Amino acid sequence: MSGRKQFDEASILDCAMRQFWEKGYTATSLADLEMATGLNKSSIYNTFKSKEGLYARCIERFRTEYTRGALAKLDHPDFKTALSRFFDVLLAGFDDPSCPNGCIATMGALEMGDKNNIVSGLISNGLEEMLVYIEQRCLKAIEDKQLDAKMDCSELAAMILAVTRGVVVLNMGTGNANTGRKAYDCVLSFISL
Repeated sequence: MSGRKQFDEASILDCAMRQFWEKGYTATSLADLEMATGLNKSSIYNTFKSKEGLYARCIERFRTEYTRGALAKLDHPDFKTALSRFFDVLLAGFDDPSCPNGCIATMGALEMGDKNNIVSGLISNGLEEMLVYIEQRCLKAIEDKQLDAKMDCSELAAMILAVTRGVVVLNMGTGNANTGRKAYDCVLSFISL
C-alpha cells in the first residue's frame, strides 16, 4: 500500500537518536541516518521533513522518555531523598550503553548554540520545563518544612539545573562520573533547614 508508513516510528526515532547521540547533529549525515534507521532518504523526508525535523523529534522523544522519568524522581516526599534519586538517575545515564554521551539535549544545546531554529526552541523549552519542575519541588520542600523558608526557590532551581548540565559537560570532557557525584553531593550538603 503506497502512501502509508510501513515502519514503527518509535523504533526509527530510537535508532536515529542513538546516531545523533553518538556523532552529534552536524557530524551525522543523511547516509548515517539511512543506515541507522533502515529508511531511505525519501522516507525520512516524507515523514520528518528534514534532518532537522528528525533531530527535533528525537529531542522530543528524549524529553518524554528520559527527562520526565528523571524529574518524576523529585516527587519523593523527602526533599533530600528526591534530589538524591534525581541525581542518581542522571549519573546512571553515564554508565548506560543506551546513552552514549550523557544527554542528547545538552549536547544539542552546546552544538546548536543560540541558533534560532526548531531544535534550539525545543531544547530551551525542555530546560524551562525542568527549571519550573525543580522550582515547584523546592517550594513544596519549604511548605513541608524540609527547606529553609528564606530560600529563594528560583535561585536554587537555577543552581540545581546548572549543576546537572555542567556535570554532563564534565563527564563528556573527562569521561569521569566521579566528578559529577562530588558536585551532586555538594549540592545536597547545601540543602538544609
